[in-house]
Amino acid sequence: MKLYKEHKTNPLASCLPILAQAPIFFSLFTVLNGIAKLKPHGPLKDSLLQSAHAAKFFGANLSSSFLSLHTDSATKIVTVGLIVFMSATTFTTQRQLMTKGMPKMDASNNMMLQQQKIMLYVFPIIFAISGVNFPVGVLIYWSTTNLWTLGQQFYVIKRNPTPGSPAYEELQKKKAAKAGANPELSTGSESSTTVVEDAPRQRQQPTRPTKKKKKK
Repeated sequence: MKLYKEHKTNPLASCLPILAQAPIFFSLFTVLNGIAKLKPHGPLKDSLLQSAHAAKFFGANLSSSFLSLHTDSATKIVTVGLIVFMSATTFTTQRQLMTKGMPKMDASNNMMLQQQKIMLYVFPIIFAISGVNFPVGVLIYWSTTNLWTLGQQFYVIKRNPTPGSPAYEELQKKKAAKAGANPELSTGSESSTTVVEDAPRQRQQPTRPTKKKKKK
């Protein structure tokens, strides 16, 4: 907390992206529930409402959920598939951040790392349990968001990694390999050049006089 106060930052700032999409999420949830009950919302009425009510995704109604009344087998299969995909992308995104994007820390003494591990396993379980109550349309939105977040995080970690993280070390090695800046080879070449420059010049040996020059 002292560190946060000195640098005027807030650990809850990372929750802002989640809060920013919360209105979209709840609005979508409300509209899809209204479509299931044929309840109009703004311009979504009459023929548009009937069309949205009949919209399907791989045979499952967008407004149906796993626990809805009169849910057919196609809806249940699609719902389970989306829940598994949503949980898997959440787990992969969190694991990618921990293994590639975070600086190396002591696991026994670092509270932040322990919290990250809890989130790694708890969040997918929460999503898997609560997903049976969500309409198929909400699961599609959530799965698409997770997939986008996974790709965005992969790009950021690869192109602009956190200093001290494994991804940062890999990036530095690649840059060194491209520039041909191998520390051991460059040190060896510099020392050999210095020896050549500082080595004393050998005196030129006098040539032996020929017999004619001796007679003269």
